[in-house]
Amino acid sequence: MYQVRTCVGCRQRGNRADLIRIVNSQGFLKIDTQKSLSGRGSWLHLSSKCLETAVERSAFSRALKANMDHEQVIELTNFIEQAEKMLKN
Repeated sequence: MYQVRTCVGCRQRGNRADLIRIVNSQGFLKIDTQKSLSGRGSWLHLSSKCLETAVERSAFSRALKANMDHEQVIELTNFIEQAEKMLKN
């Protein structure tokens, strides 16, 4: 049986394996590539559209009790764009 999580962007449910985890680590948001870091986490589809929706709705601030600064948004955007390119190839 698959572990199901909800994307903070589109609010759709998906398998844990199909989502990336974002963690609040001492007030900074980190991409948890191994999905094993301790701390409060939120889940996001590997999609630029889901990230854009999550940022517009301030979903990370609510879910993680941490503010996301511009640099963190850029870092996350770059990570997702690279992953999307890899999946297309």
